[in-house]
This record gives sequence, C-alpha cells and structure tokens, in this order.
Amino acid sequence: MATAEILPVDRVEYSTERRHFYRPELDGLRFCAFLAVYICHSIPNAAVETSRLHNNVLIRLLAAVKDAGNFGVCLFFMLSAFLITELLRQEQEAFGSIHVGSFYLRRILRIWPLYFGVIIAYAVGGHYFPALRMERGRIISYFLLAGNWYIALHPWIQTPLRSLWSISVEEQFYFVWPLLACCGGMRLLAKAAFVIVPISFIAITMIAANKVYAYNTVWLSSFTQFQFFAWGGLLSLALGGRIPKLNAALRVASGFGGIALWLFAAYATGIKRPGGQSSAIEFCLGYLLVAAGCLFLLLAVLGVNSRRIPTPMISLGKISFGLYVFHETAFLLIDEAQKHFALLTPSILTWSSQHSMMALLLNKLFALDATILLAMFSYRFWEKPFLCLKGRVTWIQSRTI
Repeated sequence: MATAEILPVDRVEYSTERRHFYRPELDGLRFCAFLAVYICHSIPNAAVETSRLHNNVLIRLLAAVKDAGNFGVCLFFMLSAFLITELLRQEQEAFGSIHVGSFYLRRILRIWPLYFGVIIAYAVGGHYFPALRMERGRIISYFLLAGNWYIALHPWIQTPLRSLWSISVEEQFYFVWPLLACCGGMRLLAKAAFVIVPISFIAITMIAANKVYAYNTVWLSSFTQFQFFAWGGLLSLALGGRIPKLNAALRVASGFGGIALWLFAAYATGIKRPGGQSSAIEFCLGYLLVAAGCLFLLLAVLGVNSRRIPTPMISLGKISFGLYVFHETAFLLIDEAQKHFALLTPSILTWSSQHSMMALLLNKLFALDATILLAMFSYRFWEKPFLCLKGRVTWIQSRTI
C-alpha cells in the first residue's frame, strides 16, 4: 500500500475533483446518542443515589437507565471515528495521499468556533452570574483541550459546561489519528487500533485500583475512551466502503441487543454508579459490553434507507454538537424560569409539589425544546459561516451544510 504524503493546500487535483460520502442514517443515530446523554442528565441523582442498597427493582432499573445514558458519549466517539476513518480512506483512495493540514483545518472550523466560543462566553458571564462560574484551572484546562484530565483530578462541580470534557478527549485522539494515516496509510491505522484496545484495558485496570472514585476517573481517562475510536476505525477499515446488507429483523435485533448490552453493563457491573465498588475485572467487562453495544447500534442503522428515518431526526443529528453543548444550559434556563413562575403564581408551586414526577417530565421536555432552539440558533448564525469555509478544504463531501 502506498504511503501517504503531506501535500500543499492548493494541490490542483484536490481543488478540481471532489467525492461524496454521506450516510443520513448516521445523523439519526447521532441524535439518538445525544438523547441517551440527555436522559442520563435529566434523571436526578437523588432519585437513584441509593439504588445499590435498595431492594426496589424499579429504582435499580432507573439507575441503570441513567448510568447507561452516559454511554451515548461512547457512541458519539465510535460514530466519529467510523466516519472520519472512512473519509481518510476515501481521500487516500481518490488522491493517493492524505492532506493532514486540511484535516486539522476542517476540525478547527467544525469544533473550535462553538467550543471556544461558549468557554469564553461562560468565563465572562461567570463574573456576573454565579451559575456560570468556573474556576480558573478548569477554564485553562478547557483551552488546552485537557478538560477531562482536570476534572478527573478535581472535585466534580455543577456547571453547564461540564460535558465539554469529551471534546478534549476527541481532539486529543484526532491530533494523532490523521498523522498515522499520513505516515502509514490504512494499514498503520488498523495496527494502531489493535494496539489501542489492549492499552485501554490495561489503563482501566490500573486506574480502577482506586475504587472510591474509579467510576469517574476511569470514565474520564483518555485511554479508556480511545478504545471506542479504535473500534469505530476498525469497523470502517473492515467494511472498506461496503455497507452491510441486513434484513429488518436482524437490524431490530441488533438495535435492541445494543441497548440491552448498555443496560446490562450499567446494571451488572456498576461502572458508572457513583460510590460503586466495581473491581478491575468488572470495569474491563463493563466497557467491553459498552463497546459491543455501540457496534450493534451502529450496524443496526448503517445502510438503512433514509426514507425510513424521520426527517426531523436526521436534521437534529446534524446539529447534535450544539445539542450536546447547550443541553445543560437549557436545564439552567428552564429551572430558573420555573422558580420565577412559581414565585409569581403560588398555585404552580403547589401543583409541582403534588405532582413531582409530572413536573420533572414537563421541566425536561421544555428544556429539550430550549436545547433545540439554542442549537438551531447557534448552527444558523454562528457555526454555519465557519462550515462554509470548511467546505473549501473538504475533498470528500460528507453532507450538505
């Protein structure tokens, strides 16, 4: 296999010939990954914090649902690696090389405007609104794309931007992945992926020695999460551009199987349960089950006719980055609005106290609406201009803006 080389941005072949690779069904799955995270963050910790000591099966199941929702982040990682590896593979196949500089520029134009924009906005806003306040170390770590390591070493505080740790992990991985593709092509990517997976489990075993906070430190470790990128890359390389032909029954079974594996990993191993005392073996088994669940979910939708997927789901998948960034801000806004309305209308406070579950459900539904509005506004008026620039250095077009 020919080794890829670094080429100048203005290479003629790149500017005159472009290919297209877009799987709308994966945008639908991307929205489902966000929805899993949203459900996780919507269920109050107080409702499930004693689940391990509780004999009520429903409460323990609710805790498993909450914990399994975290794994939407892992699905994001696997999806991202699958798509980016496929785009790198097609770029090398079409042009005989991979332009690393253009890859980094595309990443910067896609991720950095919103990522750094909200960090700056919240850092400034924190001086005026206590709910937005973040300590200096956290802000600096986010700017250095090392937020996950900072949070792992410091107390977890409630902030609307706490989920941004995953962006740090993603950018860390993509600093290296295209360089490997450039140096050794797809063969080196495959070898790297096969090395990453065992390294990930070795790291999990070592970090899990501190059982008190292992549920958090293992989760936040880049080495733990890199395995999901590796699996996604391997799937892309194994398929080689082909789309699996599965009948409807197999797709449904694969989808439900993926969800079942997530729930079993959360319920049986407790790898995301605060205060849990999972062993190193349970952590390794749990994350292996999560990875298998992500693969099942990805295979369940890959190749599905986009006409069978609701158009709004595909559209929301396109703005899933904004949904992920803004959902906890929406929680904050709706909670504040609810408090003010309750003060103005005492009957609302009385009704909420008497129908707490219904009040919580309505609260999170309104917050979901607010999340979508914030993400749509951000995409249209802030992210889209940068995406138009990104299109100029995109050789394998993955979707329309």
